[in-house]
Amino acid sequence: MEKMRIVVAERDNSLRKNLKEMLTQVGYLVVGEADDGMTALKVIRSLQPDIVLVAANLPVLSGFELAGIIEESKLSAVVLMADYGEKDLLCKDGEGWPIPVLVKPFDEVHLFSVLEYSYAAFAKLVSLDSEIHRLKTDLVTRKVVEKAKGILMKTQGLTEEAAFKKMQSQSMKKRTSMKKIAEAVITAYEVSK
Repeated sequence: MEKMRIVVAERDNSLRKNLKEMLTQVGYLVVGEADDGMTALKVIRSLQPDIVLVAANLPVLSGFELAGIIEESKLSAVVLMADYGEKDLLCKDGEGWPIPVLVKPFDEVHLFSVLEYSYAAFAKLVSLDSEIHRLKTDLVTRKVVEKAKGILMKTQGLTEEAAFKKMQSQSMKKRTSMKKIAEAVITAYEVSK
């Protein structure tokens, strides 16, 4: 198994070092560190870690803001570390915070289980986003092909199957996608009107 690459963003230097030591002892690879939110964002964008462990009370760009940017941009999985008094800030307008939170002080068991869960959830989210994109692309292609089939059926008196086979044949002959062939049929029809 490949080591999980982590960036730690914590303003307290000694806590950051302790976290780094704790993480490396169990096999994680700490690839970057930062003591403020803006630096952390630059490090995250350049190193593209698997997961970011970020303190809520970072200067310049708060950990809350940084975690929101990371989550919204899908830069990596993210876990927020907050002091007990900050945990009430995590719910805004009755909506739950979508980012896993570790309330300080926490132990190694909680840290590692939340990191593993967060990474697995992020990987699933990325996979689902990819599948949604593929399905949307397939739907657009299907609609274009259906419209082009209708045009060929109308203008050339072909059956639905014959119209599809004609486009499929052109697609193979020209080594291009069915979508591009269908778009060419539609464009030619619209120009000839």
